[in-house]
Amino acid sequence: MIRHYFIPLFCSALMLLGGCGSGDRSKNTDPGPVDSAARPDTETRGAKIVLLNEDQVTGEILADEIHKFEAIDSAMGYGLDIVLYDSAGRPSSWIVGDSGVIHDKRGDFKIYGNVVVISEDSTRLETDFLTWNRETDRLRTDAFVRITDKDSNVVTGWGMEAERNPTRYRILQQVSGNIRDTRDLDK
Repeated sequence: MIRHYFIPLFCSALMLLGGCGSGDRSKNTDPGPVDSAARPDTETRGAKIVLLNEDQVTGEILADEIHKFEAIDSAMGYGLDIVLYDSAGRPSSWIVGDSGVIHDKRGDFKIYGNVVVISEDSTRLETDFLTWNRETDRLRTDAFVRITDKDSNVVTGWGMEAERNPTRYRILQQVSGNIRDTRDLDK
């Protein structure tokens, strides 16, 4: 009876020991060099990036932390605080967000997470993702957006296009809102 259990037990022990043997370890286990695009060229804390269109400042980006990737003209920023300027050089919009990708040469950016835009007339735009294109001078998102104007009127929907100063905007889908006073709409 003991002999019947001994043979399967002995075979199991051999398989375990054979699987744990040293074997040929001459294969290279080094993962090799990491792609240089995956590592930033520079990392900076408390950084400021100035966005230019020719000689005119179009925006300033302050970041808690920036990781710069020169080869792909990109910087990854964390803890963003952005000011966009109008053609006269006056601040027109203030934007905050958790993180973003900034393209220095193109002068545009994408912002992710808890994005809030405040215009000069106190209109407040809230979304999870926002892009600004320097060429078109427009803000855009495909995410859910909530816009509250200075009179506390609220418009929500999915997707939005707006001027740099988001007092004039277009909601793309599923528009709804709460308008307090419609007397001024005809003006």
